[in-house]
Amino acid sequence: MAARRRRWLRLLVIIAAVFVALFGGARIARHATSTPEPLGRVQRERNLFTDIYGARAGGGVILFDAGVDPEGGALDRLLRTLGATRADVRDVFLTHGHFDHVAASPLCTRAKIRVGEPDVEFLAQRVPMVAPVAGKLLHALFPVPAVYATDALVGRVDVRVGEDKVIAIPTPGHTAGSYVFIFDKMMFAGDTLIIDGDKLGFAMSAFSVDPAGNRRSVAALADALSGVDVQTICTGHMGCTPPGRGATMLAALLERAREDK
Repeated sequence: MAARRRRWLRLLVIIAAVFVALFGGARIARHATSTPEPLGRVQRERNLFTDIYGARAGGGVILFDAGVDPEGGALDRLLRTLGATRADVRDVFLTHGHFDHVAASPLCTRAKIRVGEPDVEFLAQRVPMVAPVAGKLLHALFPVPAVYATDALVGRVDVRVGEDKVIAIPTPGHTAGSYVFIFDKMMFAGDTLIIDGDKLGFAMSAFSVDPAGNRRSVAALADALSGVDVQTICTGHMGCTPPGRGATMLAALLERAREDK
Protein backbone atom coordinates (compact mmCIF):
# COMPACT_ATOMS: atom_id res chain seq x y z
CA MET A 1 0.00 0.00 0.00
CA ALA A 2 2.77 2.42 0.92
CA ALA A 3 4.61 1.57 -2.32
CA ARG A 4 1.49 2.35 -4.33
CA ARG A 5 1.11 5.73 -2.60
CA ARG A 6 4.75 6.51 -3.34
CA ARG A 7 4.21 5.67 -7.03
CA TRP A 8 1.17 7.95 -7.18
CA LEU A 9 3.08 10.67 -5.39
CA ARG A 10 5.97 10.39 -7.88
CA LEU A 11 3.48 10.55 -10.77
CA LEU A 12 1.83 13.65 -9.32
CA VAL A 13 5.22 15.29 -8.85
CA ILE A 14 6.14 14.52 -12.47
CA ILE A 15 2.83 15.91 -13.75
CA ALA A 16 3.26 19.04 -11.64
CA ALA A 17 6.84 19.49 -12.88
CA VAL A 18 5.73 19.14 -16.52
CA PHE A 19 2.96 21.68 -16.01
CA VAL A 20 5.32 24.14 -14.29
CA ALA A 21 7.83 23.74 -17.13
CA LEU A 22 5.16 24.28 -19.75
CA PHE A 23 3.73 27.25 -17.88
CA GLY A 24 7.16 28.84 -17.38
CA GLY A 25 8.14 28.22 -20.98
CA ALA A 26 4.89 29.70 -22.22
CA ARG A 27 5.36 32.82 -20.10
CA ILE A 28 8.80 33.36 -21.67
CA ALA A 29 7.80 32.42 -25.22
CA ARG A 30 4.85 34.81 -25.32
CA HIS A 31 7.30 37.73 -25.67
CA ALA A 32 8.60 36.42 -29.01
CA THR A 33 8.33 38.83 -31.95
CA SER A 34 9.31 38.91 -35.59
CA THR A 35 10.55 41.61 -37.93
CA PRO A 36 7.49 43.69 -38.91
CA GLU A 37 6.35 43.05 -42.48
CA PRO A 38 5.03 45.95 -44.59
CA LEU A 39 1.76 45.28 -46.42
CA GLY A 40 1.06 48.57 -48.12
CA ARG A 41 -0.21 50.94 -45.44
CA VAL A 42 -0.45 48.07 -42.96
CA GLN A 43 2.33 46.55 -40.89
CA ARG A 44 2.18 42.93 -39.77
CA GLU A 45 3.92 41.74 -36.59
CA ARG A 46 4.05 38.11 -35.48
CA ASN A 47 3.80 37.64 -31.72
CA LEU A 48 4.75 34.01 -30.99
CA PHE A 49 2.00 32.21 -32.95
CA THR A 50 -0.39 35.14 -33.48
CA ASP A 51 -0.34 37.88 -36.11
CA ILE A 52 -1.26 41.46 -35.27
CA TYR A 53 -1.69 44.28 -37.74
CA GLY A 54 -1.52 48.06 -37.50
CA ALA A 55 -1.81 51.12 -39.71
CA ARG A 56 -1.72 54.89 -39.56
CA ALA A 57 -5.24 56.30 -39.90
CA GLY A 58 -7.28 59.20 -38.58
CA GLY A 59 -4.31 61.02 -37.09
CA GLY A 60 -3.29 58.01 -35.03
CA VAL A 61 -2.94 54.25 -35.24
CA ILE A 62 -5.52 51.51 -35.60
CA LEU A 63 -4.83 47.90 -34.63
CA PHE A 64 -6.38 44.64 -35.72
CA ASP A 65 -5.90 42.24 -32.79
CA ALA A 66 -3.33 42.66 -30.04
CA GLY A 67 -1.39 39.42 -29.68
CA VAL A 68 -0.57 37.11 -26.80
CA ASP A 69 2.00 39.24 -24.91
CA PRO A 70 0.36 41.28 -22.11
CA GLU A 71 3.59 43.24 -21.61
CA GLY A 72 3.30 44.60 -25.14
CA GLY A 73 6.71 43.81 -26.62
CA ALA A 74 5.24 42.88 -29.99
CA LEU A 75 2.87 45.83 -29.86
CA ASP A 76 5.72 48.27 -29.21
CA ARG A 77 7.81 46.82 -32.02
CA LEU A 78 4.92 47.21 -34.44
CA LEU A 79 4.27 50.76 -33.28
CA ARG A 80 7.91 51.77 -33.68
CA THR A 81 7.70 50.70 -37.30
CA LEU A 82 4.78 53.12 -37.67
CA GLY A 83 6.65 55.90 -35.86
CA ALA A 84 4.13 55.71 -33.02
CA THR A 85 3.69 54.83 -29.36
CA ARG A 86 0.90 53.26 -27.34
CA ALA A 87 -0.56 56.71 -26.78
CA ASP A 88 -1.14 57.04 -30.54
CA VAL A 89 -3.44 54.02 -30.76
CA ARG A 90 -6.98 55.26 -31.35
CA ASP A 91 -8.86 52.04 -32.13
CA VAL A 92 -8.27 48.37 -31.41
CA PHE A 93 -10.45 46.10 -33.53
CA LEU A 94 -10.56 42.62 -31.99
CA THR A 95 -11.60 39.83 -34.34
CA HIS A 96 -12.77 37.87 -31.28
CA GLY A 97 -12.17 37.60 -27.57
CA HIS A 98 -9.73 34.69 -27.28
CA PHE A 99 -6.62 35.25 -25.16
CA ASP A 100 -4.11 35.09 -28.01
CA HIS A 101 -5.67 38.01 -29.88
CA VAL A 102 -6.31 40.49 -27.07
CA ALA A 103 -3.44 40.49 -24.56
CA ALA A 104 -1.93 43.93 -25.22
CA SER A 105 -5.27 45.72 -25.58
CA PRO A 106 -5.31 47.19 -22.03
CA LEU A 107 -1.96 48.91 -22.74
CA CYS A 108 -3.65 51.11 -25.34
CA THR A 109 -5.24 53.33 -22.73
CA ARG A 110 -6.45 56.00 -25.15
CA ALA A 111 -8.00 53.58 -27.61
CA LYS A 112 -11.52 52.42 -28.18
CA ILE A 113 -11.65 48.64 -27.80
CA ARG A 114 -14.12 47.19 -30.29
CA VAL A 115 -15.26 43.55 -30.20
CA GLY A 116 -18.38 41.56 -31.04
CA GLU A 117 -20.99 41.92 -28.31
CA PRO A 118 -21.28 38.15 -27.54
CA ASP A 119 -17.57 38.07 -26.58
CA VAL A 120 -17.66 41.09 -24.25
CA GLU A 121 -18.36 39.27 -20.99
CA PHE A 122 -15.75 36.52 -21.23
CA LEU A 123 -13.24 39.05 -22.59
CA ALA A 124 -13.76 40.99 -19.36
CA GLN A 125 -13.48 37.71 -17.41
CA ARG A 126 -16.89 38.17 -15.87
CA VAL A 127 -17.94 34.76 -17.20
CA PRO A 128 -15.82 31.72 -18.19
CA MET A 129 -14.30 31.70 -21.66
CA VAL A 130 -16.43 29.78 -24.13
CA ALA A 131 -14.10 27.46 -26.08
CA PRO A 132 -13.44 23.77 -26.75
CA VAL A 133 -11.07 21.94 -24.41
CA ALA A 134 -8.00 22.65 -26.58
CA GLY A 135 -8.62 26.38 -26.36
CA LYS A 136 -9.13 26.28 -22.61
CA LEU A 137 -5.85 24.41 -22.11
CA LEU A 138 -3.95 27.01 -24.11
CA HIS A 139 -5.69 29.78 -22.17
CA ALA A 140 -4.43 28.20 -18.94
CA LEU A 141 -0.86 28.31 -20.30
CA PHE A 142 -1.16 31.91 -21.51
CA PRO A 143 -3.29 33.84 -19.00
CA VAL A 144 -4.09 37.42 -19.95
CA PRO A 145 -5.63 40.32 -18.03
CA ALA A 146 -9.28 41.22 -18.34
CA VAL A 147 -10.05 43.41 -21.34
CA TYR A 148 -12.99 45.80 -21.15
CA ALA A 149 -14.62 46.68 -24.44
CA THR A 150 -15.59 50.30 -24.91
CA ASP A 151 -17.59 49.64 -28.08
CA ALA A 152 -19.49 46.36 -28.40
CA LEU A 153 -20.21 45.55 -32.02
CA VAL A 154 -23.71 44.45 -32.99
CA GLY A 155 -24.45 43.58 -36.59
CA ARG A 156 -22.60 45.19 -39.46
CA VAL A 157 -20.95 48.48 -38.53
CA ASP A 158 -19.04 51.02 -40.60
CA VAL A 159 -16.51 52.80 -38.39
CA ARG A 160 -15.09 56.09 -39.64
CA VAL A 161 -11.41 56.59 -38.84
CA GLY A 162 -10.53 60.05 -40.13
CA GLU A 163 -10.91 59.87 -43.90
CA ASP A 164 -10.79 56.06 -43.79
CA LYS A 165 -13.43 53.50 -42.97
CA VAL A 166 -13.33 50.10 -41.30
CA ILE A 167 -16.18 47.78 -42.23
CA ALA A 168 -17.02 45.36 -39.42
CA ILE A 169 -18.98 42.24 -40.41
CA PRO A 170 -20.12 39.62 -37.86
CA THR A 171 -18.98 36.06 -38.59
CA PRO A 172 -20.05 33.96 -35.59
CA GLY A 173 -18.74 30.42 -35.42
CA HIS A 174 -15.19 30.44 -34.15
CA THR A 175 -16.63 32.37 -31.22
CA ALA A 176 -20.13 33.79 -30.95
CA GLY A 177 -18.73 37.31 -31.29
CA SER A 178 -16.26 36.76 -34.15
CA TYR A 179 -15.92 39.54 -36.72
CA VAL A 180 -13.95 40.27 -39.86
CA PHE A 181 -12.78 43.80 -40.60
CA ILE A 182 -12.14 45.39 -43.99
CA PHE A 183 -9.73 48.30 -44.28
CA ASP A 184 -7.86 49.58 -47.34
CA LYS A 185 -8.96 46.57 -49.48
CA MET A 186 -7.67 44.16 -46.82
CA MET A 187 -9.76 41.77 -44.75
CA PHE A 188 -8.56 41.00 -41.23
CA ALA A 189 -10.21 37.67 -40.49
CA GLY A 190 -8.69 36.57 -37.18
CA ASP A 191 -9.55 32.87 -36.80
CA THR A 192 -12.71 32.98 -38.93
CA LEU A 193 -10.58 31.94 -41.92
CA ILE A 194 -7.30 30.07 -42.27
CA ILE A 195 -4.80 29.69 -45.10
CA ASP A 196 -4.46 26.05 -46.11
CA GLY A 197 -1.66 25.80 -48.67
CA ASP A 198 -2.79 27.76 -51.71
CA LYS A 199 -6.41 27.94 -50.49
CA LEU A 200 -8.44 29.67 -47.84
CA GLY A 201 -10.23 27.45 -45.35
CA PHE A 202 -12.83 27.63 -42.62
CA ALA A 203 -12.04 28.11 -38.93
CA MET A 204 -10.24 25.24 -37.21
CA SER A 205 -12.93 23.03 -35.67
CA ALA A 206 -10.79 22.05 -32.67
CA PHE A 207 -10.79 25.65 -31.45
CA SER A 208 -14.27 26.77 -32.58
CA VAL A 209 -17.49 26.75 -30.60
CA ASP A 210 -19.68 26.28 -33.68
CA PRO A 211 -17.88 25.04 -36.81
CA ALA A 212 -21.14 24.74 -38.75
CA GLY A 213 -21.99 28.31 -37.78
CA ASN A 214 -18.59 29.41 -39.05
CA ARG A 215 -19.37 27.90 -42.46
CA ARG A 216 -22.74 29.64 -42.54
CA SER A 217 -21.09 32.94 -41.67
CA VAL A 218 -18.52 32.51 -44.44
CA ALA A 219 -21.29 31.71 -46.92
CA ALA A 220 -23.08 34.89 -45.85
CA LEU A 221 -19.98 36.95 -46.69
CA ALA A 222 -20.83 36.60 -50.37
CA ASP A 223 -23.73 39.01 -49.88
CA ALA A 224 -22.10 41.08 -47.14
CA LEU A 225 -19.14 41.88 -49.38
CA SER A 226 -21.21 42.91 -52.37
CA GLY A 227 -19.66 46.11 -53.68
CA VAL A 228 -16.69 45.85 -51.28
CA ASP A 229 -13.25 45.51 -52.86
CA VAL A 230 -11.13 42.94 -50.96
CA GLN A 231 -7.75 42.10 -52.44
CA THR A 232 -5.88 40.61 -49.47
CA ILE A 233 -7.02 38.38 -46.61
CA CYS A 234 -4.96 38.46 -43.42
CA THR A 235 -5.46 35.73 -40.85
CA GLY A 236 -4.75 35.49 -37.15
CA HIS A 237 -2.02 32.85 -37.34
CA MET A 238 -1.01 32.24 -40.94
CA GLY A 239 -0.22 35.67 -42.29
CA CYS A 240 -1.84 36.97 -45.46
CA THR A 241 -2.71 35.69 -48.90
CA PRO A 242 0.00 36.07 -51.57
CA PRO A 243 0.04 39.32 -53.56
CA GLY A 244 -2.62 39.30 -56.26
CA ARG A 245 -4.23 36.07 -55.05
CA GLY A 246 -6.52 37.14 -52.23
CA ALA A 247 -9.66 37.94 -54.21
CA THR A 248 -9.47 34.69 -56.17
CA MET A 249 -8.84 32.59 -53.06
CA LEU A 250 -11.73 34.26 -51.24
CA ALA A 251 -14.10 33.74 -54.17
CA ALA A 252 -13.22 30.02 -54.25
CA LEU A 253 -13.92 29.66 -50.51
CA LEU A 254 -17.24 31.49 -50.76
CA GLU A 255 -18.26 29.14 -53.55
CA ARG A 256 -17.38 26.13 -51.36
CA ALA A 257 -19.40 27.62 -48.51
CA ARG A 258 -22.44 28.11 -50.74
CA GLU A 259 -22.21 24.53 -51.93
CA ASP A 260 -22.13 23.32 -48.31
CA LYS A 261 -25.39 25.08 -47.43
